[in-house]
Amino acid sequence: MITKPGALVRAAILAGLAGGAADILTAFVIYRPASPVRILQAVGSGLLGAASFEGGMGSAAVGLIAHFAIAIIFGGIFVAAATQAPVALRKPVLSGLLYGIVVYGVMNSIVVPLSMAAERTTPPDHMTALGLMAHAFFGLALSFTAARMLRKTVI
Repeated sequence: MITKPGALVRAAILAGLAGGAADILTAFVIYRPASPVRILQAVGSGLLGAASFEGGMGSAAVGLIAHFAIAIIFGGIFVAAATQAPVALRKPVLSGLLYGIVVYGVMNSIVVPLSMAAERTTPPDHMTALGLMAHAFFGLALSFTAARMLRKTVI
C-alpha cells in the first residue's frame, strides 16, 4: 500500500514523542526520590559522561533532547516495520508490549553500553521489572499513536 511520506514521518515523530513521554514520566516515578533533573542528567550522561551531573539544567536539557531523539528514532523504526506488517497497527496492545520489550533489550544491551554513561552493575530484579514496565508503557503509547495516525492509510 502506498502512503504519503509526510504521513509516515508525522506518525513516527508523534509516536516517538508519545512513547518518550510515557517512558520518562514513568522513570520520574520509578526513580523517586531522585529529582526529574537528576534523572535527565543521568540520561544526558550517555553523551556527556560523569560531567553531566555537574551541568545543572543544561545537562538535564541535553538528556531530555537525547531521550526524545532516541524515542523518535524508535518511532520511525516501528512505523517503517508497521508499513510492512500492518498487523502491528491492527493489534497495538500486542505489538506495543512486544516492541517495548525489544526496545528495553536494545537500550540495555547496545545503546547504554556504547554510551559515555558510567558502567552499571546488574540491577536488582525489581528494578529490571520496573524498567520493563516503563518500556511496556513506551511501546503501548507509541503503538497506539502510530495505529491511530496510520489506521486509514496502512491497514
